[in-house]
Amino acid sequence: MADHERTLSEEEQAVILALLAQDLPGVDELRAQVPEVIVLRRCGCGCATRDLGPGTARRSDASPVRDGVLVSASVTGRGDGVLLFVKDGYLSCLEVYSLDDDPAPLPRVQDLVIDPVDTHE
Repeated sequence: MADHERTLSEEEQAVILALLAQDLPGVDELRAQVPEVIVLRRCGCGCATRDLGPGTARRSDASPVRDGVLVSASVTGRGDGVLLFVKDGYLSCLEVYSLDDDPAPLPRVQDLVIDPVDTHE
């Protein structure tokens, strides 16, 4: 079942900001987008994955990062993980996945184990 377009919850914002806590090129623009990001839809399987849109962010707010997975994290004590995607310089998806059969819920920030981002290509 899809959500209607809405702003991010405090919990969703906290997870995204935790994922963006690393110092990497273009991260300042992405952090600035967070208050304006909207949830376009939620995954139909029941997991906490959300497709994101820029909301009221302007084109000048785009980050210079390349498209794809920007940051990943695992969840302490569970077989779950989180991926943060960027498309055209905007946050585009917060994917929450499970290696188990059950859909993964949105993790607590304190349970995230964020993978270091390799900024060398």
